[in-house]
Amino acid sequence: MSDFNVWLRQQLAQAVAAPRYMQLAATLETAIKQRVLAAGDFLPPERVLAEQLAVSRVTVSKALKLLEEKALISRQQGVGTRVAVYMDYSLSQEQGFTAQVTRSGGAASNQWLLRTRVTPPPEIAQALNLAEHEPAVKLRRLRLVDGNPVSLETTYIPPRFLPDPERLEHSLYALWRERGIVPEGKHFLLKAIACSDDIAGLLNVACGAPLLQVTQTSRNAQGEVLEVSEVLCRSDVYEFEVSS
Repeated sequence: MSDFNVWLRQQLAQAVAAPRYMQLAATLETAIKQRVLAAGDFLPPERVLAEQLAVSRVTVSKALKLLEEKALISRQQGVGTRVAVYMDYSLSQEQGFTAQVTRSGGAASNQWLLRTRVTPPPEIAQALNLAEHEPAVKLRRLRLVDGNPVSLETTYIPPRFLPDPERLEHSLYALWRERGIVPEGKHFLLKAIACSDDIAGLLNVACGAPLLQVTQTSRNAQGEVLEVSEVLCRSDVYEFEVSS
């Protein structure tokens, strides 16, 4: 952060015909977009930043307010100010999470919570066209962008489409492509919910924070259900795009 402070002072030393708080906001925005500051990085407290840059605290506060309005930073009482994690996700594309994050310049990763076979709930078994008591593969993982948790994904899959779930490390869709399995049609159901206490700890958000629940059903060209997935997405991170 000391190197960043030096860079920031150098940028602000350049003569620009604009109010000081706008100069600071523009410089910080450049740092975020050029990844001088990475997603999830914490900024110094307003008082400290003002002292380091030899500007008033009002100037810093007004600059941060502009960045918050652009959703470039997030400020949380008792936690601090950090660079926002951003995920632009298209529901219309056939690409999965990993491919879309990579396309947008981020680094996708997983924190696995579960990779096993279970007896699914009756409604899931019915959706997957499984017989009574027939097992399904259950995957549960945190999805991360640049190391920051952005969503919690729980997926059920008929075993014939993923016979060895413990070997799945990264992209399910990339693995399927290698095996000639291609999702041809998807159905989405979106619902706004409040984050529960146990999920808040996993996603690093406050209990009660708004989440977007996305229930996805994917099929292959033969109409067979490949997966039923519930994804809880941080509303401060995801922006969904749908086109017809």
